[in-house]
Amino acid sequence: MKYKAISIVGECSNVGKTTLIKNLLKIFSKQGLKVAVVKHHHKEFDFDKEGKDSYIFTQNGASLVKMVSPKRVITIENVKEEKTLDEVLKSIQGCDFTLVEGYKWENLDRIEVFRTGYSTKIISKKEKLIALVTDVNKDIEVSQFKPNEYEKIAEKIKKYFEI
Repeated sequence: MKYKAISIVGECSNVGKTTLIKNLLKIFSKQGLKVAVVKHHHKEFDFDKEGKDSYIFTQNGASLVKMVSPKRVITIENVKEEKTLDEVLKSIQGCDFTLVEGYKWENLDRIEVFRTGYSTKIISKKEKLIALVTDVNKDIEVSQFKPNEYEKIAEKIKKYFEI
């Protein structure tokens, strides 16, 4: 898998992955970078609402629905089985890079979030670890950042992507 993408991972939920991504996006957006985000969700979800045209179309057999407005395009794609991360990343165009939340079993380089009270161990292989975001110093030879050092983490990511 050769994409401009890195995973933001953690051992468990509520460790701070989404908060990290949210704050990185604010920084990258101000810098004029276009960043895609892919989030894995292990359960079914739906943001389509009963009675809306998109819902009517998908419920009546549309494989793909695109809702288009002057400032947003939303794609709803019904699939028979979950798409691979490779398939999802292939479909992303026009962005400087992609941040992937989750997919900790995939072979992407990653930034791991480790937080006391939530994390019990570092789950990433050392050769895949770009940085560790942690509230406690860990005995591992990799760049380590405190959870609120968003600017420094953003710079590390830009350096990784040679931006």
